Amino acid sequence: MKRLLYIACLVLIAGCTSRPKIEMTIHTCSPMPAPRASAAVAVIDSTAYLFGGRDQTGKALNDLWRYDARTDTWTPCGTTPLSPRINPAACSLDGKLYLGLGFCGRHSQDSSYLRDWWQYDPKTDTWTQLADYPNHYTDRAVCFTEADRLLVGYGFCWNYRRDMFCYHVAENRWDSIDVGASFHGFPTRSFGGTGCTCNGHHYYGTGYYGGSLDWWGELHADASGKTGRWTACTDVPGPGRTLAASAATKRYVYLFGGLHYGGVNTTQQSLQDIRRYDPEQDQWTWVGNMPEALMNHCSFAIGNRIYFGLGETIDEEIQDKLYYIEE
Repeated sequence: MKRLLYIACLVLIAGCTSRPKIEMTIHTCSPMPAPRASAAVAVIDSTAYLFGGRDQTGKALNDLWRYDARTDTWTPCGTTPLSPRINPAACSLDGKLYLGLGFCGRHSQDSSYLRDWWQYDPKTDTWTQLADYPNHYTDRAVCFTEADRLLVGYGFCWNYRRDMFCYHVAENRWDSIDVGASFHGFPTRSFGGTGCTCNGHHYYGTGYYGGSLDWWGELHADASGKTGRWTACTDVPGPGRTLAASAATKRYVYLFGGLHYGGVNTTQQSLQDIRRYDPEQDQWTWVGNMPEALMNHCSFAIGNRIYFGLGETIDEEIQDKLYYIEE
């Protein structure tokens, strides 16, 4: 009997150590004056720029807002030359924003999946239209930043693809990245995934393809920007998810909530958990729960603070709240 109890204790201990948990304190920030879901966000220094999305009525937006983390204040940046859109892409490089793509219109029309790509210089308040994205798979594309180029892809256009492209900033040119994946190989084709860059490494995963997914991988692109490969990482714990948000500090990737959706005629579940990924250990850790379960929300990191919020609940209530956790 004692031997059985000893074995049971060992199993219980192993189960606890295999899924480490810590709990980080959640702080509340100033709410956004113009609440929205499905927006894009990018950071320059201590300022986050939030673009596009949709409001409570479903109206697509094309405004740009600035959040100053030092003063915890929101400021509108005025009108933009971009048309209204949901699920745009945004990133920053050398003090400038790069943004565009997204969706607005009918799902069955290629023209609804927007290809325009822009540069915004906050110092001069100048907009410059750049070369169009190479295809129409632009709904909720992911954007990674490197020293002198951007890696963009994994968007949706009424079908599932996993195209990745390299945008060469100095040459204003797009190159297709051949990652050498077969039609049914890794990584999974999907819509609604999330990703970010952590200490120069690009991570992406989750999404939806016949059901919510839990895969997680790292993208490697060679110096030419024309070839690359994916390597598989540890799957995200919990149920598969789509429409989640992620952001990274120099050490960790943080993933927030999302929607678990099994497909047509199945139940759906809005997720509230916050997970932290350690690239060195290839390990996920539960670090807390958001105050409410969210999807189509946003996340960004400034220093050791990781912000999350806005988005919508499973009842389609658009949120204005912003929070942060701190390492």
